[in-house]
Amino acid sequence: MPSKRSDLSPKAGVETPISVQAINRSEEMLWISGERPEPDAFPPCIRAMLSAGRPGERGRHRTAAILAAFLGQVGYSRETAWQIWSEAAPVEKRIFDEWFLKMHCPKCQAIQRQSRGYPDLGLADLGLCHPDEDCKIFEGPVEYACRIRLENDREKGSLTHIKTRYSVRVFDWSSGKEGEIELSEKEKETLEAVLAEKADQNDRVVVYVREKVRGRLRPRFYLRDQSGPRRQMLSEVI
Repeated sequence: MPSKRSDLSPKAGVETPISVQAINRSEEMLWISGERPEPDAFPPCIRAMLSAGRPGERGRHRTAAILAAFLGQVGYSRETAWQIWSEAAPVEKRIFDEWFLKMHCPKCQAIQRQSRGYPDLGLADLGLCHPDEDCKIFEGPVEYACRIRLENDREKGSLTHIKTRYSVRVFDWSSGKEGEIELSEKEKETLEAVLAEKADQNDRVVVYVREKVRGRLRPRFYLRDQSGPRRQMLSEVI
């Protein structure tokens, strides 16, 4: 019976010995509206972010990220979006640069969650979500502003490539289960370098650990000496 496969997300700092079974590539696209909605068509949460004045310390990075992503997807030019964003988001410019036309604006389900802080974009603790009658019709702020209810409604926009992602299928020796790890291109290249190093060192094992980098848990891979009897996947033997 095949092992159950799931996202492999150990707690920060937990070392997980793995065997890599496959690395799969996928392209992530971002939908951008071809018709820019006026501010009075924005959903209540976005209007609240823009009209609340300059927020205090709590939540300012989360709202800044959502605003930048939203303005990019609904079709505002960089110049106009920056003017709107900079008046409402008293945070460093890198947040705008990292989210405008580079990230998806979160859906309502994500925005309504509790958050431990940026980059988790839940806003439940900020009191900015006050749904109106239209909110229940749409999945998220972009869909609300651009009146997207069906996939056909996206024909008035276009797709742009934002990043290449890699899904790594692994066997987790600590649990005896298969799992998947999502990697950026740079992280994938780092893993491949570790695998190349291991090719001549059969007495060592690949270790996966998640470490916090700039507020995000990022994957890291390295080799360590094999402890106990050597374990191999059949695919590694043949």
